[in-house]
Amino acid sequence: MSNFIKSLSEERKWTGPAAAVLGFLEGSFVVFPMEPLFIPMMAARGKGAFIVALWLLAGNVLGALLMYALGAVLLEPVAEPLISFLDLQEEYEQARSDLQENAFMSLFLVGITPFPFQVGTAAAGAIKLSLPVFLAAVTLSRGVRYMALAALVMLIGSRARDFIERHERSIFLAGIAIFAAIGAWMIWGAQ
Repeated sequence: MSNFIKSLSEERKWTGPAAAVLGFLEGSFVVFPMEPLFIPMMAARGKGAFIVALWLLAGNVLGALLMYALGAVLLEPVAEPLISFLDLQEEYEQARSDLQENAFMSLFLVGITPFPFQVGTAAAGAIKLSLPVFLAAVTLSRGVRYMALAALVMLIGSRARDFIERHERSIFLAGIAIFAAIGAWMIWGAQ
């Protein structure tokens, strides 16, 4: 998969749309961090890492809008079963409560912390959070996240790309192992 991402990164005309798709997936249905895919894209573009970050941001905001709509319109038939399946009911209730107390700051924090972003955006839709407040919080928080990642990639530069290329298989396997461990913990740890 990372070779595919790397080839998209090096083919300039597809880098932006590919990054937007990844951002959309992370903002909507993929509940684990996707930095292992973002970093190689940014590293392959060198000084264009910030452009990749902007494309990621655009896709992510669209994904967040989808989750907002699911929370606002399809809470019972779609969002609640998904939240239940992922065993995120407590997180969802906490997000709703926090959003009702201080909507902008709560949603901003959801966007920059490991809290499941999709749960926060669906909860924002469920409580009918003002769309301008929603968009401001999501865009600002995710913008900070992606721009900081791009800055880090720029700071580390080619050394990071060389390291990733040398250890690509190990990084991929470690990522799968971590994802599997988190999934197992979510499934069995909550019982």
